[in-house]
Amino acid sequence: MSYSPNFRTEVDFKDSLKCFDHSDSFILIGSCFSLEMSKLFKQNCFNVLNPYGTIYNPISTAFNIKKLLNKQPFTQKDIIKNDDVYLSWSHSGKYYNNDSQLLLKKINQEQNDIFNLIQKKATLIITFGTSYLYELEENNKVVANCHKQSKELFLKRRCSIIEIVNSWREVLKNTKNKVILTVSPVRHLKEGLVKNNLSKSVLLLAIDQLCKEFSDRVSYFPSYELLMDELRDYRFYGKDWIHPSAEAVDFIWKKFTEQYLNKNALDFLVDISKIRSALAHRPKFGINNEYLNFLEKTLYNINEIKARTPKYDWKEEILVINSLIN
Repeated sequence: MSYSPNFRTEVDFKDSLKCFDHSDSFILIGSCFSLEMSKLFKQNCFNVLNPYGTIYNPISTAFNIKKLLNKQPFTQKDIIKNDDVYLSWSHSGKYYNNDSQLLLKKINQEQNDIFNLIQKKATLIITFGTSYLYELEENNKVVANCHKQSKELFLKRRCSIIEIVNSWREVLKNTKNKVILTVSPVRHLKEGLVKNNLSKSVLLLAIDQLCKEFSDRVSYFPSYELLMDELRDYRFYGKDWIHPSAEAVDFIWKKFTEQYLNKNALDFLVDISKIRSALAHRPKFGINNEYLNFLEKTLYNINEIKARTPKYDWKEEILVINSLIN
């Protein structure tokens, strides 16, 4: 009997939902890994929202969701003036404005967009990055981002498992949506490897408890284990040796699709990939008749599959092709 080793330890998937397709909507919230995954969702023509920017700790993400579920808007007390720019304690630094009212209008409109998607049964995919928190000394508010303010303003601590569970239990009791929880594979080396591992352990144990309590609609996707234990090699990291490489992100995305997408959706990803490759193609000898025919065929293929992506309109891609044709 022949034996062919695969030379790696594969992550065991306990659950295999295989229930999603392009008629579903997704809300991705959390660390920078959520941003990377949301790009792939969009590239593959899913309806996806990636609000708040990069948020590493699970307490801030829960706070933001509870705020929208309770229909409590962000107000002046939730923002800070940094030189001539206003920023939100509950968002990343990409949310800023010179006018505080315009900033509040933007973040509260986004809250409405998230609320509407939640009401339409969008699936929440939440990435926990770290269990370390920064609290404002003056009011004990956990901030999503310190915005380079003086460290004297904050108390830094590691939250407990029960603190995360209690915070997210309140969110999950007030929603009926499917929720996929994961832990970012990005290590927080500023804390040191030992403290990073302790931090990730808190997140993993909290998620395990939440999955047990809400087993009918909350599941765990092991992105952390896929990088740490299955790939397990520095060639799968970027130049900083901390963030996963593009190849690693693609590998984790492939594992995610195999875990959660139904067969029709998986087959459709192949068609989308062919169109994406065609859109990336650039002619060697400029725009000639051969290339124009190629663009016409690509445009035809897009129009053929539009009906299969009801929540993605291909508007940007069609505009680019038409601008080249005309």
